Amino acid sequence: MASTSPQPFRVGSAEAAPGSLARGGIPYGADALGRTLEIPVIVVHGARPGPRLWVNAGTHGDEAEGALALFMLLGELKPEELAGTLVAVPMLNPSAFIAGARGDPLDTFSYDLNRVYPGRGDGYATERLARAHWEAMLPNCDLQISIHSGGDHSYLSHMIFASENGHELAAAMGRGWRLVFGSATGSGNPSSQLAAEGVPAITVELGGLCRTLTGELPAIAEEYVAALRNVMRHYGMVEGPAEYEREWSLGHQVALLASAGGLFVGQPDLTFETPVAQGQVLGRIYTCYGDLAQEVTAPADGLVFGLRSRPQVRAGDWCCFYGVIDGTSTDLLPSRKEG
Repeated sequence: MASTSPQPFRVGSAEAAPGSLARGGIPYGADALGRTLEIPVIVVHGARPGPRLWVNAGTHGDEAEGALALFMLLGELKPEELAGTLVAVPMLNPSAFIAGARGDPLDTFSYDLNRVYPGRGDGYATERLARAHWEAMLPNCDLQISIHSGGDHSYLSHMIFASENGHELAAAMGRGWRLVFGSATGSGNPSSQLAAEGVPAITVELGGLCRTLTGELPAIAEEYVAALRNVMRHYGMVEGPAEYEREWSLGHQVALLASAGGLFVGQPDLTFETPVAQGQVLGRIYTCYGDLAQEVTAPADGLVFGLRSRPQVRAGDWCCFYGVIDGTSTDLLPSRKEG
């Protein structure tokens, strides 16, 4: 793994000397007034060599958990004590974030930033943003974490998507992050594109707009901060012992979609990340006349790691994020494999 040297580190207009923090932006175009459009970026450049960790949040503008987690983490980091470099991107998709929407509301051609990587410099607006971010990140990144949540449609609970070369990074997320599901390399999101280039990269999910009131948003952000802190300890960026799960569940996701429109009501006793038997009822959909239109059931033995937060549903809408466990592992960490 490459490491930073005792030289200034620059991303876009943010240039940090060793042992310092710098703010700036990654330019990706200009508006009608000629003002430069930028992706906000914060660089914490350590005084000692170490890995270059990118943490991207706000890929979807209705997912605020990652931004708050980064603000909280940056408030406790001391650049002079850091080994390596943290590149924090709290609002990767500024137009979407300001609008509180999943994607840029003005881009109807490439709306979802998480589907268009590595982007195109001569493409649609969101593709241009993706390309600028990709070109800034790829040559300056040894590890990458992309923070997500369920946004305004769902709540998601402690899920990691990783290709095989991201398993150690997934394990480094620490206690509470035991679900590690497979992710193809080279698809349209930044983590899979980096994985295809041999860079350990993961996508993590926790939270949703239904859990952002009063104390809940900071609580979810603190869970992310604890995980990021554990990652930095694992890779020697900050001092302190890292903690890990004893075992991880490896599996794949199954989309459970509504077959009819109406009112979706989840099972009152349904809990996340606990075993579910094939055929168990997860929720029911009622028509506007109160008739039962569908029972949403578990397609196989597995678990629920997310659920839609809106009772209103149309045919084809996502009702449940369901995981099928293909096996378990105790050796995602190199030290355990060697032992």
